[in-house]
Amino acid sequence: RIDVPAGVLADPHAPATADNGTGARERPAVRPGETPAGPARNFLIIGTDSAVGLDDDDPAAHRDRTASAALADVIMLLRLDPGLRRASLVSLPRDLYVPIWRGGVPVREEKIASSLLVGGMEQGAPTLVETITNNFGVPIHNFVVMDFHGFEAVVDELGGVPAWFPYPVRDVGSGLNEPYGGCTLLDGQESLAFVRSRKIEGYFDGRWRRVGVWNDLERNQRQQSFMLMAMERAIDKGARSVLARNDLIEAGAATVVLDDRLTLRTLLDLGRAFSSFKPDDLDRYVLPVIDDSVGNSSVLRLGDNASRVFDVFRGTALQTEDVQVSVVDGRGVDDEAVPPTVHLGRHGFSVDMRTGPIAARTTIRAAIDDYEAAVLLGRFVRSVPVFDFRDDLGLEPGTVELRMGTDFTEFLTEPRTYEATDAIARDYLPGVLMEQAAKPAPRRALQDDDPTTTTTTTTTLPPEEPTTTGAPEESTTTTLAPEESTTTTTLPPDETTTTLAPDEETTTTTLPPEESTTTLAPEEEVTTTTLADELLPAEPTTTLAEGETIEEITPEPDPDAYNLPPILDARPPAGVKC
Repeated sequence: RIDVPAGVLADPHAPATADNGTGARERPAVRPGETPAGPARNFLIIGTDSAVGLDDDDPAAHRDRTASAALADVIMLLRLDPGLRRASLVSLPRDLYVPIWRGGVPVREEKIASSLLVGGMEQGAPTLVETITNNFGVPIHNFVVMDFHGFEAVVDELGGVPAWFPYPVRDVGSGLNEPYGGCTLLDGQESLAFVRSRKIEGYFDGRWRRVGVWNDLERNQRQQSFMLMAMERAIDKGARSVLARNDLIEAGAATVVLDDRLTLRTLLDLGRAFSSFKPDDLDRYVLPVIDDSVGNSSVLRLGDNASRVFDVFRGTALQTEDVQVSVVDGRGVDDEAVPPTVHLGRHGFSVDMRTGPIAARTTIRAAIDDYEAAVLLGRFVRSVPVFDFRDDLGLEPGTVELRMGTDFTEFLTEPRTYEATDAIARDYLPGVLMEQAAKPAPRRALQDDDPTTTTTTTTTLPPEEPTTTGAPEESTTTTLAPEESTTTTTLPPDETTTTLAPDEETTTTTLPPEESTTTLAPEEEVTTTTLADELLPAEPTTTLAEGETIEEITPEPDPDAYNLPPILDARPPAGVKC
């Protein structure tokens, strides 16, 4: 664990009891069989490029830095809201150029990935937390740090992660080498090569071709996609059951470094709250950025509407203009200088109003999916009202009902904070169903007791979010539709036999691929299919000279070959089960 200085991590606000305006406090009763869901949390997921613990034959072990020197290779914000069973994810590009903060002050401007170098591992993660909080206004409640070895261990604990490629793929720099199209099971080492890949090539129409535009934004989307693939694998391995899920969480926690506040109990509680969560329900966001340069270094800066993405992780994504308020006036007041419709309309709400029976308590009613709209309205009510969250209220989606009671005092000109209102409203959400306490048991293999098949990935973006500045093909929001990947013919396994000469080594020498011949009708022409595997003579093998790095000899695809669409998702297409 990493000890975090005071004031760096935000405190998850505990649900508070409601104040009815007279100083009396009350807490709604928890229903039988449920426990309070708890507050929303922002997790900072840090994947470092530390190679400590890797085997010598691991492609990721050979770098131009010492094994322990680490940059932030992956930076993700994950917001988990157990009350709403909602999860949101965004990746921060490692080349984002920002002021680096430490000890409450900016120390220098640099790429955000270098934050871990300020103070080493013990202070690097808190430095990255400070940098994100101060630059983007996003509170971080907990963080998780995982190096290469830990990542591989988690994947191997799952027994590998199934993936699907439309054609053979490789990346000489990361060590990715999948010689067949179609389904494959990625082990820890292969999974690491996939998520770290920046320069994927595909073997298509008899040659290696560049896949995508080779930037970090594509890589970020592949990393997010891999998280979904790993979640699906965990579900297939029985993670819906309490014993299997707890085993998996405990095993995962043992392979990562956590902040000193994050307990195993908290992780288990979150696992219970999200036990029925579907991976496709994960809201994924792409941060708009623009290309820039500092000296001779290429960097990224925040683009327009980036704040709208961060609003999701602040809990303030919803705007008053998005909320319809139905006011039911039960105060018994006939004469009023400024009616509620005017007060709320000034703040941007759309309002309709009718008179109802006299009520003692002011109440905000909404469907559970409109929780954030109810909290937004509650921020403008002087005496914090009672909340009623149910899906059987008969309200239209996006509509919140304000029942004004005799305890109502006034509307606020400036709203109270989201955190203050959310802390009260959250108590009125349905709790998390309690599970039967499991008897202590020895670690066991996960069972396939709850297979779940998911086939599509949903990418959620802000409505006006622009794509990254660059060439037309550099759109960061392109997603391969299933039909774009299933039209590619994959090669059968029986075409892989190649014989080596006695003095040839497979690591340095390649042989011409074999040809597979099809029996022809008299009028047909002979067609030959070429298999792309590790023995294909795509480019000659080069021995590294002292001081050279793999990037300096990475073979470029044929410049005359057209680019293939980016592989943003290695999940099987619809109808395919790997």
